Amino acid sequence: MIANRRTLTYVAIALIVGAALALAVALSRSDSAATSSRPAAAQTQAQGGVLGDTAGAGTIASADPAKQEPLLDKFTAKDPFIPFATATPTPIPTSTSTPNPSLSARVTVNGTTSTVVQGDKVPGSSPAFTISSITSGDVTFAVITGTLKNGDSSISVNLGETVRATLESGKSYDLSVLSIGSSGGGGNTNGHTISVLSITSSNGTPTATLEVDGKTYADKKVGDVFSTSAGEIKVIAINVDAQTVTIMLGDQTLTLRAGQVVVK
Repeated sequence: MIANRRTLTYVAIALIVGAALALAVALSRSDSAATSSRPAAAQTQAQGGVLGDTAGAGTIASADPAKQEPLLDKFTAKDPFIPFATATPTPIPTSTSTPNPSLSARVTVNGTTSTVVQGDKVPGSSPAFTISSITSGDVTFAVITGTLKNGDSSISVNLGETVRATLESGKSYDLSVLSIGSSGGGGNTNGHTISVLSITSSNGTPTATLEVDGKTYADKKVGDVFSTSAGEIKVIAINVDAQTVTIMLGDQTLTLRAGQVVVK
């Protein structure tokens, strides 16, 4: 009887000790789990603090221009119904001289010489050009029908020059401007027009072809004397290489180059 009571006592003590040990183990595991979860929570809280830090976000935005908000007050409102203003290019002047209707010119078209004023048509037999303008330095020939081969509708020839103009049809014209002066005949009412048409050599002898007031005097040699409307002219010297001829008109000695026109 006494032995049974002791046995029961020992069993009760063992149960109490076992329960105490089990409770201690359970409490130990709970504290360990709580301890291990704290860094994660703290990390989450720290991350939450970083993401919620408006000052930090503002610093990042200021460092990255793409994240900055545009300043709308820098833009000006534009009425869509008002057209944009475009710059008009300044035209480049094509000539320093201006047309003068009071001028006339002595011109040659395919060997035919005539005195023309603005508005005249040349050549007289079958007109192909209109004299559109005459300045102190050039004459402008405007094509009457069609255009030139290069597409232009007119061509300017300088004083003393000869230019070949080819129409789109293929026909060519040699245009020369011999002199320019006041209108009224002869190319200049205040004097006589003298020009050198060509300087060549024939059988070793230099010759020059001159034109005085529209009349041609061909193949003149050194020493030749001939009468013109400007007076008696004597050929003193001819230089084929330099393309010059020296003449005497009255008491004046003149040296002219091929293509040059003078008024005396």
